[in-house]
Amino acid sequence: MKIFLSSRERTAGIFIVVTALLVAGYFVGAGVRNRWLTPKVVFHTKVDRGDGLRSGSPILLAGFEIGEVGDLHIRDDEDIDVDLIILAEHANRVHVGSQAVVKRLLGIGEKRIQLLTPPGQTAVLKPGSSLPSHEPVDIMEIVSDLDLTVLVKTSGRALRVVEKLLNTLEEKDRFERMVASLDKIGPTLERVDRLIDDLHQPIVSIVQDPALLGAVHGADALLNDPATRRTLHNAGLALEPRRLDHLLGRADTLLARLDALTGDQGHLPSLLAHADKLLSDNRIDRLITSLDHLADEQKLARLLENVSLLAEQTGKISPEIPHLAKELTLTLREAVVVLKALQKTWMLEGKSNDARKELQIEQKDK
Repeated sequence: MKIFLSSRERTAGIFIVVTALLVAGYFVGAGVRNRWLTPKVVFHTKVDRGDGLRSGSPILLAGFEIGEVGDLHIRDDEDIDVDLIILAEHANRVHVGSQAVVKRLLGIGEKRIQLLTPPGQTAVLKPGSSLPSHEPVDIMEIVSDLDLTVLVKTSGRALRVVEKLLNTLEEKDRFERMVASLDKIGPTLERVDRLIDDLHQPIVSIVQDPALLGAVHGADALLNDPATRRTLHNAGLALEPRRLDHLLGRADTLLARLDALTGDQGHLPSLLAHADKLLSDNRIDRLITSLDHLADEQKLARLLENVSLLAEQTGKISPEIPHLAKELTLTLREAVVVLKALQKTWMLEGKSNDARKELQIEQKDK
């Protein structure tokens, strides 16, 4: 049985067939483009923040897309479990120690996962394994974490402080004086620059002076001298805590004794009181006055003249002094003989005994 179709029906049928072929071609192209029929391997990772990450987000390795993000599941610990769907042909590039870095494109776009493979690692990670993740903070998260209320309040306080500062600068022409002071900085810097130029040559001369080099060498030799090291070692021993504590203890004892000596009941106030009493005595004044009179230039000159004259006369008779002393000794001896003879007389005998007894009594009393 033949079916007769009109030209319009044939045109509509051809259009439907062409449309079906185009749709089928589109799906085939989309499948080829999205690699729906390509074998894939699934890995897993765990992230803290799932915002900006969705199913289908690309997975990159060295800037090349090797897969996409699969399903996202919330774990019991409120972390996000992410399925990483990697094309089978690139699964051998996921090594042990690889890390999944979650970041946005240019810091503001959609999140994607970048795989980082450690250098020198060749062991391939088994399918279904879990990769460690790293989530650097980006601009969008910083903006989303901002508390606009606090930011507005802080900005308001800052503006009020700036306004108060400007009002303070406007009072009493402070701003004009500040500008005038800044205008004076230029000449001051010029003078400082000239001063530095003037000091440059003397400083260079001092630095290049051989005497300075010799002083530095001398200081170096002094510091490297074994005697210096021994001195520093002895100083360190002298400052040893035990010896220093002993020294401080003796110093405290000395200060305590000085305090006792200078206290109200000490010997020093009493000594000063007696000294003040002695100096306030009239006899001391008379003694000082007598010494002052004795030290008078005219009297002292006459005294020295008399002493010199006496010394001169003594020098003249000094040769006769031994003869005089000998004659005086003989005379005293004759006098003793005469006194003893008189003592034996009956008139003086009793008196002599009384005189001896009185002398003995006086010696006993002493």
